[in-house]
Amino acid sequence: MKRAFAFGDKTIEPAVRRVNDVRCVALIGSGTMGQGIALDLLVKTDCRLILLDVAAEALQRAAARIAEHVAQQVRDRRIRPEDGEALKARVTCTQDYAALKDADIVWEVATERAEIKAKIFDAVERAVDPDRLAAVFSNTSSHTTEELAVLFKSETLREKFLTVHGYFPFDRNRLIDVMKGKFASQETFLFGIVFADQLLEKAVVALPVDHHGYITDPLFQAMAAIISWDVKTGRDIVQIGGLWELFTANPFLVLDQTGHMPYTESSRHFGQALPAHDRLRALYQRDGKFYPEWIAGLEARGHGGAATAARRGFYAWSEDARPAPVGVFNPASGAYEPVGEISRQAFWSYYQAAENDRRAGKVRSAAALVHVACASDDGGRAFRRYALPLCLYALDMIQDGVATAGQINLSTRAGLRYKVGLIELMDALIAELTLEGVIELVRRARDENAEDPFLSEMLDLDGLAGPRKDRPHLLTELARLKVARFLEYGRAYQTPVGELDLAASRERKSPVYRAFYPDLKVVEPSTRDRVGAIVFNNPLRGNVFNRAVIDQLDHAWRRVLELHRAGRCGAVLFTAAGTGMRMLGADAREFNRGWFERPKGYVPLTEEEAAASSRNAVRLFRTIQRSPVATIGLFGEKWGGGAEFTYFLDLRYDVRASGFSFDSLTRESQWGPKNTYNQPELDYAILPGFGAVGELKRLGLGDSIVFEMFDQGLTADRAHQVGLSHAVFEDELEGLRRAFERARLMARDAPYSRALLKKELTRHTVGTACEACGQVTADEAVAAADSALAKETAETFNPAKNPYIRTGLLSLLDRGGKAPPMDYACSNGELPGWQYPTEKS
Repeated sequence: MKRAFAFGDKTIEPAVRRVNDVRCVALIGSGTMGQGIALDLLVKTDCRLILLDVAAEALQRAAARIAEHVAQQVRDRRIRPEDGEALKARVTCTQDYAALKDADIVWEVATERAEIKAKIFDAVERAVDPDRLAAVFSNTSSHTTEELAVLFKSETLREKFLTVHGYFPFDRNRLIDVMKGKFASQETFLFGIVFADQLLEKAVVALPVDHHGYITDPLFQAMAAIISWDVKTGRDIVQIGGLWELFTANPFLVLDQTGHMPYTESSRHFGQALPAHDRLRALYQRDGKFYPEWIAGLEARGHGGAATAARRGFYAWSEDARPAPVGVFNPASGAYEPVGEISRQAFWSYYQAAENDRRAGKVRSAAALVHVACASDDGGRAFRRYALPLCLYALDMIQDGVATAGQINLSTRAGLRYKVGLIELMDALIAELTLEGVIELVRRARDENAEDPFLSEMLDLDGLAGPRKDRPHLLTELARLKVARFLEYGRAYQTPVGELDLAASRERKSPVYRAFYPDLKVVEPSTRDRVGAIVFNNPLRGNVFNRAVIDQLDHAWRRVLELHRAGRCGAVLFTAAGTGMRMLGADAREFNRGWFERPKGYVPLTEEEAAASSRNAVRLFRTIQRSPVATIGLFGEKWGGGAEFTYFLDLRYDVRASGFSFDSLTRESQWGPKNTYNQPELDYAILPGFGAVGELKRLGLGDSIVFEMFDQGLTADRAHQVGLSHAVFEDELEGLRRAFERARLMARDAPYSRALLKKELTRHTVGTACEACGQVTADEAVAAADSALAKETAETFNPAKNPYIRTGLLSLLDRGGKAPPMDYACSNGELPGWQYPTEKS
């Protein structure tokens, strides 16, 4: 939101103040990543940017990309022309290091070669103002913080140095690593975390301990490296590399899109610098080579990916604006050949797993991966040869105290875009095979690859050979601790909500779990304020309500109730991360059964699946609403279920929203105030399944306002006028300050009185008439209404009952396509609560 807020956390208040004082950020390196970071900083901060590069041509390309990006934003009516000019005016391109004297942050985004970094850091040290400078970051992919910090002579700069690493494409990947290392002060470490979390709006993996490549980069490097030594033909690139398509994407396709140089430079550095105990070091040290000759040959010919002049790399790429692979490199012949597909006969388990997922309405599920892991075909053998060593390596990081189970799972999901996180996969294997069965699976893989000494050592569990000699694997220790899983899972959808606390488990000699929320940020209350904060923390996806968020919120609220019972929490502030504090509704991706594919169109959920989405959310929201904890929400634009959630809170504060809105009469987009309450469900032939209508009526809004909400939406000021909103703010930070203070005052209420107040409100709304008749209690009346809502939501998603759903949802599911026009005719003569008159009637 362009400025940071502490949410009552005293430990980060100094870092928050320092982050809010940042006025200028300098980026050294204007290549692909440098440009991506610059564009993200332009959008998410008000800082002045300095782009520094020794190559004038690189600066020209960066300036051109920024200008084109801004122009496209203007053409798309996302910003006004004057806003675009203001964005460009904040950027300075230079070859002169003297410009760094004004920088509060210097972020190096250059090569992985240490000798070049040394020259850069020497120039930085001579140019910056150490008193003004808050931090120096490096976006390195393979170095540790200590390796780079020692390049500075000044202890002051060493204390202010962090490795802060984002992922391609920077503006569309929510993961970022912040690594402290040996020299950085705790003050600098917290500054980097707050900057990455609140200004860059990323999911932060904060690593106090140095590790080459953080969590994600060593895994991604290894996905390609472990296969590369076995590649003999182009078919191998497609078929063996295709193993990773069960998780995310073929790494050779990804490397062609990002460029080969970071991969080859990181491989070179890993080969030279990985410690002796690193399970994967053999991938970068074979016969004196850091990577195979065939990759070196591509590099020598300048075939470094889709962006090169030849448009060639591991694949040959089309000349289109959006290049697509049209050939694959064959190392045996040195030529490119047709890509082809993965053999169904040899890799039948891949296809069988995909079909099982299709029938179950899932996409790249854990069950599918387990199926392949145990298969006897080439697919199963590939899984055990290439994927299992990476699973063991991930657990090494937990064992060595480098990272936690939750951090590794988040890194693989968000950074590598796995559909199933690597730790979730390990849990699924344990659930299916037992812990002893997983150990036997690894030993089966070791026996299958006994002829390959490198693979045999990577698959060692007993600490008998290789880099992990005398370090028995974590799996063998977990058997003694009776640990059956690495993650804790939610009650409604069994998605991750917690992680194994290994140190505490060792101490107690039994499993201990702590909360870990990939999509929420939860700040526990201080003793003085007694105010907790729950921040919906996935702004890249608009902070949608999906199954994972429901599980995480349910788990977090149970913790709030524990704190309330202990007298430590009296109120909770809800808000959303990201500029504009947007809250979208239910995740449209979950409206379709399985993966949405344009040729297939909408695949309906079952009625039970649709009913569960309503029932689980409303049950949770109702618990929050009725609990004796005071609640207040501060949000900007709210859509669908995001708006519905706020109706269950005690108080609603709004931040005004402005931007372009399409005027359907003039057919033009006009700049002005935007609605902050939006219920668009009727446009998509669905129902507000999180209880909008009932809650709006409970809040005292008449039918006229309810229709206005659904047919027009409400601005923040209009919502305040009709009594839905309790305060309106122009500035997000001021809104947070006021909302937190109001929560602090609400937390002073006596718990008995607030609980009784909520009980009386329930009795005098939905259940009043029914209770007066003596037929049902107020609680029973509310439960019946919620049950009816779940049933009606289920029927809405059934095309046999709602014939409009197939075309209605396409505009949500298929953003890149054009939905067919809806047939508005009512062929059966009936609608819910309505029957058309017949001639007889």
